[in-house]
Amino acid sequence: RLRIEATMGMVSGSGAIDLVAGLFQDSTANALTANVISSTGNFYVYPLSLSHEMAAGTTSSTTFKLRAGPASGTMYVNGKSTTRMLGGVSAVRLRITEIKV
Repeated sequence: RLRIEATMGMVSGSGAIDLVAGLFQDSTANALTANVISSTGNFYVYPLSLSHEMAAGTTSSTTFKLRAGPASGTMYVNGKSTTRMLGGVSAVRLRITEIKV
C-alpha cells in the first residue's frame, strides 16, 4: 500500500476566496483526493493538508502531482507577490510511504 501526504501554505492575494488543492496520479484527469480552505483576507498563510492511501497496484514507476489554485482571483504558495512568507522556511511537502501489509 501507498500513503501519500501533502502539506502546503496557501496565501490569498484576493481577499476572501476559496483555495483549492488536489493530488493527481500520472495522466489521470480526476484527483485522487482534494481539499479546500476558505480564506478570510489577504496575505494570511492557510495551511492545507491532503492524505490518500491506496494499493500500490504495480511495480512500474508512477508520478504523483500536487496542483493548487484559487477558485477565483489570485493565490500564492508560501509567499506573496513581493516576498516569501516566514523567511522562506515554509515548504511544500509531498511524502509517499510504502506500507508492507
